[in-house]
Amino acid sequence: MGAARPGAGPLPPRLRRVLVVKLSALGDVAHALPVIEFLAKAAPGIEVDWAVDRRFAPLLEGNPGLRRVVPLDIRRWKRKWSTADARREALAGVRQLRQGRYDAAFDIQGNAKSGLVTRLSGAPLRFGFDRGGVRELPNLLFTNRKVALLPGDRHIVRKYLRVVSAPFGVTFDPRELRPTVATSAADASTAARIVSELLPGASPRVALHAGSTWETKRMDPAFWAGAVRSLRARFPDLGVLLSWGSGRERREAEEIRALAEGTVEILPRLSLKQLAALYREVGHVMAPDTGPLHVAAAAGAKTVSVFRATDGNRNAPCGPGHRFLQAPLPCTACLLKHCPRDAECRASIPPAAAAEALCSLMAGSAR
Repeated sequence: MGAARPGAGPLPPRLRRVLVVKLSALGDVAHALPVIEFLAKAAPGIEVDWAVDRRFAPLLEGNPGLRRVVPLDIRRWKRKWSTADARREALAGVRQLRQGRYDAAFDIQGNAKSGLVTRLSGAPLRFGFDRGGVRELPNLLFTNRKVALLPGDRHIVRKYLRVVSAPFGVTFDPRELRPTVATSAADASTAARIVSELLPGASPRVALHAGSTWETKRMDPAFWAGAVRSLRARFPDLGVLLSWGSGRERREAEEIRALAEGTVEILPRLSLKQLAALYREVGHVMAPDTGPLHVAAAAGAKTVSVFRATDGNRNAPCGPGHRFLQAPLPCTACLLKHCPRDAECRASIPPAAAAEALCSLMAGSAR
C-alpha cells in the first residue's frame, strides 16, 4: 500500500534530521516504536530524535535507531507555570528541541500539546494527521503537511506509519517492522535473578499485569485468578509473576495471589527497563489494555490481552505471538471511562477464554 504524499510545496531531496513527536502515554509510545525501523529503512543514514514525556523516556533511551531522546516535562511545566523555575525549564526544553536543526518533524500524537511541540521544534516541514485523523482540532494549526489516513489504517501502528511514510513515497508493512526496547546487561541479569528466585523450577512462566488507569479496561481479580487456575490445570508446574505500578495495583496483585493460590508471586517495584527485561525473560504476559501490555509486546513477549472499552482491532499487539479477547457486548469499544454496564461487560469474558488463548501461544514453547 503506497504512502500518502504531502500536499503543499516541494520536498527537499533528502531528509537528514527528523523529529518524532509522540509524548504519551506509555502504551502509545510502545506502539509507535516501529516507526524507528521504518525511517532507517526508508532513508538510510537518517538521524532520528524523539520528543517524549519525561516519564516515558526510559522506554526510548539506548535505542540504536535514535540519535537523541528529548524528554519534556510538559505536565509539570503547565501545573507550575506561575513559578520562574518551570518557565526556565520550559525554555530550556524549547532550546533543546531547536538544537536538533530538523528538516522535518512528524507529529503522530495529534493533539494540541504535541502540535505545539512540533511547531516549537523549528522544523520547516511538519507532518501530522489531517482533520479526519487528529485527536484535537487545534493540532491542525501547528502542522503544514496534513496526511490523510486510508481505509485500511485501522490499527494505531498503521496510523503512525501513514504519517511518517508521507515524505518518502514508499510502501510499508507493519508486520516487517520490529519494535525495540533496549535493555542493558544489568537489566537482563536483574530479570533473570528475580525469575529464578521467585519461580525456581516453574515451567511455563507467565507475567500478569492487572492494573489500568481506566476502570472500564480493568477485569476483577477473580477473573485473573480464574485464568491462572485454568492454566494450572493444563500446566501443573506453572509459575506466575504479578507486576504492579501503584499501591492500588499492589493490593490487587495480593488479592489475585490469594485467590489463585499455587506458585504465584508478586514482583518488587521495577524500573521500566527492568520490567521490559523481565517480560522478555518470562516470555508470556496477560493484561488488559494497559501500558505494560504494550511494553511486553515491544520487548518480545507473547501476549494475551483483554479489551472492553477500547478496540482490540485498533490497539492490541498484533502478530502471530499475540491474542486478544474483545467483550462481546454490542456496545464494546465504547471509549467510556465510566459505564453503568461495567459489571456486565466484565462478566462477558470468561477467565477460561484467556487461559485457552494463552495455551494456544504456549503450545510447543513451554519453558
